[in-house]
Amino acid sequence: PIPSVVSTVAGVALFGPLKTAVYSLLGIVLGSITAFFIGRKLGNKAVSWIIGEETLAKWQKRLKGKDSLFLTVMFLLPVFPDDILCFVAGLSSMSAVYFIGMIFISRLLAVFATCYSVEFIPFNTWWGMISWGIFILGIVVVFIFIYKNMDKIHAKIQDIKKKKKNGRE
Repeated sequence: PIPSVVSTVAGVALFGPLKTAVYSLLGIVLGSITAFFIGRKLGNKAVSWIIGEETLAKWQKRLKGKDSLFLTVMFLLPVFPDDILCFVAGLSSMSAVYFIGMIFISRLLAVFATCYSVEFIPFNTWWGMISWGIFILGIVVVFIFIYKNMDKIHAKIQDIKKKKKNGRE
C-alpha cells in the first residue's frame, strides 16, 4: 500500500484540497475498516500472513492492554504504520464501534490537516521547505517519545484513572 500522505499530497496538486480530502478520507476509512475486520473475522493466522509474523508479534506485545489509548494517538500522527495497526486493532480487545468512530475522527483530522497544510505551506519556497522540515522533525520526535515511553505513559494514565475512581468512591 502507498502511504496516505503521499497520495494525499499528490491529490492536492491534481484536484485541490477539498476533493482530495473527501476522496482520501473515504478510501482511507474504508480500507482501515476492511483491515480491522480482516483481523477480527479471520484472526491471527491471516494477519500474520499479510503483515508478517515478526511484525504482528512486535505490535501485539507493544500494545497489549493499551490498545485503545495508543492506537488512537498513533492514528493521529502520520508516521505510524496505519495499515498494520488496523489489522492489529482487529485482533485486539477494542470494540468495532470504538474503532470505527476513532478511525473516522482521527483520519478526518489528519486528512484535512494534510490537504490544507499542503495548500498553505508551499514546497517551492525556502520558508515552506524550512517549515515542512521543522514539522516533520517535530512529528518524528513525538513518535520516538511515544514509542519509547509507551509503558510509562500508560502507567501514568492508569494511576490518574485510579485516583479519579478512588475519589468517587
